[in-house]
Amino acid sequence: MYPSHLFVLCCRPGSEPGGDGETLRLAGAVRDWDGALEKAGREGIAPLLYWTLREVPGAVPGSVLESLRLAFLRNLARATHIYRELEVFLESLRRSGLRAALTKGGRLALDVYPDIALRPFWDVDLIVHPADWAGVRRLLAGLGFVEAGGAAPVAAGAAGPALDWTYSPYFKKGPLFLEFHAHPLGLHFPTRGEDGFWSSAGRLQVRGTEAMVLPAENELCYLCVHAQQHSYDRLIWLADIARLAGRPGLDWDWVCRIARDERIRGPVFYGLHLAATLWPGSVPAGPRDDLRPGPVESAGLRLLWPEASTAARRDAMPWPYYMPSIISLWERRDLGLAARTIGQIFFPPRDWLAAATGVAADSPRLYGRYIERLLRPALTAARRLVDPR
Repeated sequence: MYPSHLFVLCCRPGSEPGGDGETLRLAGAVRDWDGALEKAGREGIAPLLYWTLREVPGAVPGSVLESLRLAFLRNLARATHIYRELEVFLESLRRSGLRAALTKGGRLALDVYPDIALRPFWDVDLIVHPADWAGVRRLLAGLGFVEAGGAAPVAAGAAGPALDWTYSPYFKKGPLFLEFHAHPLGLHFPTRGEDGFWSSAGRLQVRGTEAMVLPAENELCYLCVHAQQHSYDRLIWLADIARLAGRPGLDWDWVCRIARDERIRGPVFYGLHLAATLWPGSVPAGPRDDLRPGPVESAGLRLLWPEASTAARRDAMPWPYYMPSIISLWERRDLGLAARTIGQIFFPPRDWLAAATGVAADSPRLYGRYIERLLRPALTAARRLVDPR
């Protein structure tokens, strides 16, 4: 066990008066600070833990606060370095007019947190308009980026594979890792309102230049889908949802339209519901009621990701990454799309599966990886039944 209530308290959006007494009580109940700090690191919330505990004298031993302070400063230094290196790439994008939007941690650290050190992120995620991917690859080549796994810079004339859900490549240059995605909602098939997202894109200041960002309403839906893709196994992802949901002027009608039109009501509702459960008042009740799926899907969400264990931050085997896409297919009732998507999920191209698993594309062992993909949902369900946590 670890201090889940303390972690949740330290991640709450905004400042709440009268919280110092509760912080003192919860922090004083911690017996294993080494284990707690390790878990806070895995949850991605160590800087937020420091941000709160530094304001409550005597809440934690001095050595613990110093460890948190050093972790905060290391993250600050790393984020500062990443944004400095990223500036050249973003300026090149801006000048070229190519559509590549900063998303997830790299955006949120600047956009919804009061200090860039509070939102750790390792790589920088960008969503690229598929029509602009070839141009982005040429730009990367000109800047000397190397595709992760390759031994040489990107060839200037190489078209490369199409950017889709099976190909979300990493490119690196020095300390900078860029990961590129094709779809603004992270699903395994194209979105219906993609042109509307891009036409409504805005700009975010990043040092001396600007990054393109998709509308906050799109970003919020994407965060909900992404958190479910990873079975909500990091508290920082739910904290992101709560903070963005509290943004003044957020168009909740648009959020609901996106969720309905793209058939992702279940993932969006459940992400918002879990954030509201952890931090009451962070998400308006009206939109959650509008997004609530039918009884069958609601029961399925509670079965797959039990609210009590998720809110208590209990470890559990994650479901496969594609579960939100399966839920969206359920809502779409399109048998042709379902057949194509499920076929692509379980039988992706050999080269992609080889790169993802580290098995050579011509090795017979690759067939075992296909079998693992087919069996993983059933094995995960069986293990969760044995150990539901």
